[in-house]
Amino acid sequence: MELNLAELTNGSVTYDNDFVINADTYKEVGILDLKNLHVTGDISLNSVSMLAVNLTVTGIMVIPDSVTTEPVDYPFTSKIEEEYDINDENFLEYYQKEQNILDIMKILWENIVLEVPMRFTVTKDAHLSGDGWSLGEDKNKDDQIDPRLAKLAELLDNGKE
Repeated sequence: MELNLAELTNGSVTYDNDFVINADTYKEVGILDLKNLHVTGDISLNSVSMLAVNLTVTGIMVIPDSVTTEPVDYPFTSKIEEEYDINDENFLEYYQKEQNILDIMKILWENIVLEVPMRFTVTKDAHLSGDGWSLGEDKNKDDQIDPRLAKLAELLDNGKE
């Protein structure tokens, strides 16, 4: 999605669009899939060189469950309320000055990445176990003493008497 900044001389440009992000882009940050991406809002020129971006991005990212690693849908909403100085060097990564074009997709992508949770699970009361390991608390576990320490427990019990 690109915006010719010459269109902003008449006020603002309003967005209410669905969009798609290339799968190669989001695989690098641990997102399995992005679905139902939608952007609403407007971009306007506040002064000669100040660009006001007021957008809301919604969608569903499919990420691995932190416990089971199964794919999980994670709905998100990202509000973008930024002001950019067109003459700032940092703005040049979004802006092609020679053609007077702003790449909105880069701004949207940066804000989507900020919404990726560090850990997310839908698993309730996970009592997972495998051969010689377990995850979570085992509620049926008896207070058994390690046989190697049984003699020590006897000595401690004898000392209390």
